[in-house]
This record gives sequence, structure tokens and C-alpha cells, in this order.
Amino acid sequence: MRLATTFSIVMPAYNAARTIGAAIESVLAQTRSDFELIVVDDGSTDATADRVKPYLRDTRVRILSQGNLGLPSARNTAIAAAGGMFVSLLDSDDLWLPRYLETMAATLDDEPSAAVVYTDAWVLDDETRRIARTTAMSPWHPPAVPREPEQFLRALLEFGNFVFVGATIRRATLLDVGLFRVGLPAVEDYELWLRIAARGYRFARSPLKLAIYRQRPGQMSAERAKMARAYHEVLRIVAEEYEVSDDVRELARRTREQDLASQGSLPPKGPHIPRPFRRLHRALSRARRFYLRPPMEVRKAFPDLRSL
Repeated sequence: MRLATTFSIVMPAYNAARTIGAAIESVLAQTRSDFELIVVDDGSTDATADRVKPYLRDTRVRILSQGNLGLPSARNTAIAAAGGMFVSLLDSDDLWLPRYLETMAATLDDEPSAAVVYTDAWVLDDETRRIARTTAMSPWHPPAVPREPEQFLRALLEFGNFVFVGATIRRATLLDVGLFRVGLPAVEDYELWLRIAARGYRFARSPLKLAIYRQRPGQMSAERAKMARAYHEVLRIVAEEYEVSDDVRELARRTREQDLASQGSLPPKGPHIPRPFRRLHRALSRARRFYLRPPMEVRKAFPDLRSL
């Protein structure tokens, strides 16, 4: 007998033929089976849909197709079709460790007033296929989780988006506050977290790293200008459109102004490395950046990272 659906897993996909199989398999390897996986093919021009077809033999997996409307729209399409109590987000190039759903459920049981549970993620460098020593969220120096929603909102404004996108959200919360904001070119997840906190909902964090974020060469640099524009637009939305206190509005305005003012500053240059020593320097840099062997929990879940 099939279990009732507890988790609706939302997986938007655009030209993800190379990675989507591994992402789906990480879902099917979960220690909990009471889920549905909704893949939305967002107008792919590669073999994404063909890669998904073999998995449709599992009745928990389905695929929806639409024109290329963008990531927020694709997620919203999946959420509109969801029937689970919780909505879990997984991008088509990322992975879950096997206990992701189990841990999300346990955290929600321990924190019944929380609307969103989030985790941190290991970083898989897609070029070297090594796991980085720093996690996906460590650059934001995530603070201890404030229990009060307004304090969490302030922390998001002060620290930036320290909530990894692969979170689990109560579907009732999304029905109340609304889905992803269509029209933002990036950081649409950040705007949703801010909106949820502004509406008085609590967040909780799992102490475990339960996902793997795939980082591709040039990924951040190529998207930096677009992300900066979207980030400033989100701060404007908070300051001008949210129903929040005046001091929260001022915090959003001040954060936006400070970030805009700092954009012209150049990052410090690295040390000059004489040519004969550059290969050694690169090798030492890789050793500092990546684990020589993947951490045990990653190694057990994915014995061959090169196949992902």
C-alpha cells in the first residue's frame, strides 16, 4: 500500500540533462518514501525530458512541461500541483544526502511552530569533483537562529541570504504568503524568506549538512551583476512594499545604500607568485580549498563523485 504524501519535492529543470539523473536518484535514495517528486521542464532545448522518462516508472515521480518562463515560475508550477503537507526544494543540479527528508521531518516535529526548516550544504566543485572545505552558506557567516520572526528578518537583512535554497516549507505557509515572486532575475528565494519572516513565521535550522550544492566554473562571476541588481531590488521591495516596522524599512534602505556605495571598490589583489612556483602554489591552494577525501557522510552516499 502506498503511503500518503507528506513531502512534495519541487525540482525545476532547464537544460539539465547532464545532472538531473543524479538529482532524482538522490531523492529516490531517501530513507523516507512518503513523497512525490514534481519535475518541471522549463522549456529545455536539450535531452532533459528524456533523462527523466526512465524514472517515471516510479509512480511518485512526474514531469510537467512549460515554455521557458524562468526559475520562479517553474517552482510555482510545481507547488501549484503539489499535494503534500510540506514543500521541499531541490534544484536539478544539486543532491540530497539520504537522510534529508527524515531529518526535515524530525526537525519539524521538534519545532512545531516553525514554518521553514533549512540546512547547509557541502559544495561539490564540478571541475575537480572534490568537496570544498567551506560549505555553501559559510561565506554569509550564518548567525544563531533567532526565534522571533522579526529578529530573523533583521538577521537576513544584515547578513544576507544565509538560508540555503534547498529548504522545506509548510505548504500552508506558502498558500498564506504567496509563492515565488516572478520577475526577479535572481535571489527569488531570498525574497521569499524575507516575506515569510515579515509575515510572522518562524524558521528552524538542521544542525546537519544534508545537501550537496554543485558549483560550476565561473558560475558566481558570470551571475554577479545580475544577482547584485536582484539583491538591490529585493531590498527596495522590503523597504517600500512590505508591512513592517519603520526601523526594519530603514534597515533595508540603509543596507541597500551601503551595498550600492561599495560596488565600486576593488577586491584586494592576491600575492605575486613567481612563475617557477605557480604550479606548486596552485596545488597547495587546492589542498587548502578541498578535502583530499570526501567527508564520510558524503563518501557513503556518493562513493563515486566523478559519476555525478
